[in-house]
Amino acid sequence: MKILTDEETRDILVESGLDAPRNAAFALRKVTEPVAYGWHEHPYHQIIYARKGTTQVEGQEGVHLLPAGHAVWISAHVPHRTMIRDVDGVSLFFRVSPGDGKLRKIEIFPVTPVLREMVFYALRWPEGEREECPIAASFFRTLLLLVQEKCDAIRAGNFVLPRARHPGLVRAMDAARADPGTVGLEAVLRVAGMSERSFRRHFRRETGMSWQHWITQARLFHAAVLLGQGERVTHVAAEVGYASMSAFARAFSQVIGVAPLQYQKRSRGMDEEPPPGRGELS
Repeated sequence: MKILTDEETRDILVESGLDAPRNAAFALRKVTEPVAYGWHEHPYHQIIYARKGTTQVEGQEGVHLLPAGHAVWISAHVPHRTMIRDVDGVSLFFRVSPGDGKLRKIEIFPVTPVLREMVFYALRWPEGEREECPIAASFFRTLLLLVQEKCDAIRAGNFVLPRARHPGLVRAMDAARADPGTVGLEAVLRVAGMSERSFRRHFRRETGMSWQHWITQARLFHAAVLLGQGERVTHVAAEVGYASMSAFARAFSQVIGVAPLQYQKRSRGMDEEPPPGRGELS
């Protein structure tokens, strides 16, 4: 995986024209090799739709998993960094408008078949919305309204692994994410330099969930990445600490929403029709 510094990431934004608003809305088709972008922000609202591949978006509140078949909303001027693994999808950008403040900073939402077709159809206008094209203006506004409706309807905090501010908790989380399959509470407490009682109390206060809930979600997020890379389901289950395949499949389905094998097929683009080509509706 290519890892970009914050400065290298900002240079890419400038080269792509994303450092300053140009049109009211536009879409870009993205097929990319594994890459990790540094911390950045831009003056547009952004929507990333992943037809296949695995993406993680880290913001101030936590790490968000973007499964294939879903999209992520990133509000304008929100600092974030993105890790992309073999993603085929579309990025949409919208200029900030009055009333956008009610939208959450980063949110993952499922993409319906109709919305998916609209996302690809937006590529019909490679230069984005222009005043001389009222159809484009109407289309992008409708698309944005549908996305807002979808975000309003879902549960807040979907597909997110919360972060903490307490230094001890931050150290514990970093250690756990480095080796989620085998890390135990005793090792985490040593890294945090905290007693178990204090650790559990501070952890729930800052993340809104128990340590067991958090580490289970961290393991399943890691499992999603491994499945997206084509690892065998049995190997992934063992790698993230599950001795029972049925227990792993049950936990994965509960958190991610689909069975491990179905998720793997979707991430690798094996369970759906090819995407529409350059704005042509299928």
